[in-house]
Amino acid sequence: MLKNQKYLPKFPFHFLFFLLIITSCVKKEMSMEELIKKTANEQFFAHPNAFGASYRVKQLDSILKIVPEDQKDSYKLMRAESLLFAGKSKVAIQALENLLEKSKKGLLRYTLNANEEKKISILLALAYMRLGEQENCINHHDASASCIVPIQPEGYHHMPEGSRKAITLFEQFLTNDSQDYTSRWLLNVAYMTLGEYPSGVPEKWLIPESAFESDYPLKKFEDIAPRLGLNADGLSGGGIVDDFNNDNLLDVVVSSWFPSHHLRYFVNNGDGTFTDKSKSAGIMAIGGGLNIVQADYNNDGFLDVFIMRGAWMGAYGKQPNSLLRNNGDDTFTDVTIEAGLLSFMPTQAATWTDFNNDGWLDLFVGNEADPENIYESEFYINNGDGTFTNHAISAGLTVTSSSNPHFVKGVAAIDFNNDGWMDLYVSTLLPGSKNLLFLNKGVDKSGNLTFEEIGERIGLGAIVSTFPTWSFDYNNDGWMDIFVAGYRPLSNTPIAGEIVRELLGEPFYAETMHLYKNNGGVFEDVSKEVELNKIGYAMGANYGDLDNDGYLDIFLNTGEPNFQSIIPSKVFRNNNAQTFQDVTTSGGFGNVQKGHGVSFSDIDNDGDQDIHTVMGGAYEGDNFFNSLLKNPYQNDNNWVSFRLEGTKANRSAIGSKLEVTTMENGKPRKIYHTISSGGSFGASTLRAEIGLGKASEILELKIIWAGSGTQQTFKNIKLNSFYKIVEGNPQIQHVNLKPLNI
Repeated sequence: MLKNQKYLPKFPFHFLFFLLIITSCVKKEMSMEELIKKTANEQFFAHPNAFGASYRVKQLDSILKIVPEDQKDSYKLMRAESLLFAGKSKVAIQALENLLEKSKKGLLRYTLNANEEKKISILLALAYMRLGEQENCINHHDASASCIVPIQPEGYHHMPEGSRKAITLFEQFLTNDSQDYTSRWLLNVAYMTLGEYPSGVPEKWLIPESAFESDYPLKKFEDIAPRLGLNADGLSGGGIVDDFNNDNLLDVVVSSWFPSHHLRYFVNNGDGTFTDKSKSAGIMAIGGGLNIVQADYNNDGFLDVFIMRGAWMGAYGKQPNSLLRNNGDDTFTDVTIEAGLLSFMPTQAATWTDFNNDGWLDLFVGNEADPENIYESEFYINNGDGTFTNHAISAGLTVTSSSNPHFVKGVAAIDFNNDGWMDLYVSTLLPGSKNLLFLNKGVDKSGNLTFEEIGERIGLGAIVSTFPTWSFDYNNDGWMDIFVAGYRPLSNTPIAGEIVRELLGEPFYAETMHLYKNNGGVFEDVSKEVELNKIGYAMGANYGDLDNDGYLDIFLNTGEPNFQSIIPSKVFRNNNAQTFQDVTTSGGFGNVQKGHGVSFSDIDNDGDQDIHTVMGGAYEGDNFFNSLLKNPYQNDNNWVSFRLEGTKANRSAIGSKLEVTTMENGKPRKIYHTISSGGSFGASTLRAEIGLGKASEILELKIIWAGSGTQQTFKNIKLNSFYKIVEGNPQIQHVNLKPLNI
């Protein structure tokens, strides 16, 4: 998305000064609802923002009425592109066909440059491709097959015009340039949609079927969102799967990033159905956001929601985040202003944890800065009275300075040295930058909490461009490791072309995934060793246990705004911590629609983790349906599930550490779990859902409660059961949850 910053000029100083005055007044006089609408009109829906394409079309219509004749073709091309981005594929096609006809007659040689004339055909091919998606994948959505590559018969297009005409154009492009790997990818996908892959693809441009083969025969996951009413149709956004009304059933909250959109709240009825309570929950008037994450910030026993906004918008990213307080009755209230969290900076990266070990959850917000737009990150200490204070400067967590900006795209709390103080890992995107690891030095005698950036000293000093991240114990050795997904082509070609190079076994030019193994407080990049030195190109991402074997697996939702970048999601199975196996095809995960928030959770209470994904791109015409992938492994391995409730620790128990010892094949085995929502883009349940493999019994459970440091040990725990544990209570409570028929 950074490419779009050329559309985002800096505000003049007088306007920034005016905005400062206004915002200082509105904190008391304007409600958050009014403030969100105001900043949306001034920022998100401003003419230079290419993502608000419908608004841009209106502006271009006005411009076309007044510009000289010799400039109109250029503006007509801009308008056609905006129509495509707005989802008006048929209208865009007509406009582009008209321009192409003029080009063929040589009538554009004096009004468009060579690159603009070339762009006409490229946009036309993409418009036909998108038309095929709209007429088939969207208007006739078949959840089990739509847009999943390699496309199976039930996913073939019944209305073939879009793909057929796109094929003609892509073949023309490849005839002129055989190294156009982006068109090669789109050509193969187009043939798949018609049921003519691989036999119909000209051999010289074929991507062989073998390129899509999985490394392991994972069972196929089925998308059951449509029959549950969870297939919300939207754009880029975040998702949370967790229990918001304390009935021991997992609910779903999703966002879509346009300010004119709103959150959706789906309540689990416990009978295999969900009810959309968005309206009664009071969130219809609260604008959308790109990412959301849950936590019980006020320790009242109900999970609250933090909404992040402004990401990718540069100078136009001065949009407020929101904190929604859960009122305990399936309603939410925006308390951003009264909580002291109102600010105007672009972000989609935040993490909740108890950084100062006082039993209250603090909040770090990583903001996006670049040389032209300096936004410091924010570090809010929880005051324990419903309010927060920003201590970023005193704690050393501003992250960015005018001389050293960091475009933060992901953050992860991690106690990397097992000293009981939560540290912070920061993923950044700017070329030539390094990711950061901030050591929590604890609270000094004066009560001040400070951090020190030590990434380079402990093996994290590589220059990388990355996006989603998380900490997890991938090898069950009791030390938290770090995963981060690369996000940037290292050439000027679109990412789809680099994906093709990788599929063909050729050298590719894109940032790869990185897995940093924690060797007792020092990290080692083992990506090559575990076979993760591949293109991930993830936006939303998370981890969980696909088959309950006790090893944590990786789910990457992929893409970028470019309409050429219809690339499949990628999923990797953890093979006993030795390697990660690509199971994208065997599991049925390869959705080529733009993917965002990913959440693992046992939403049907059958013991295995299902996967909720938020789908849809950045442009308003790049919408798609969210999915819920039902896990088929409920009868294959054993498991156990714990809901923790802190008393001295934070109520959510975020950051608490679990060590489960089982007996498997006659030998003790240890499996480790830390309470968190998982990855930095997408929020899994805070319920500890732990796969136990072929365990014959659970010998014991040890818990170190976050913040308080309380240690407890429990025995007599049954396999395949749900439990609730309250800090300090020596009795473990069995929770009787029946599997839901979904």
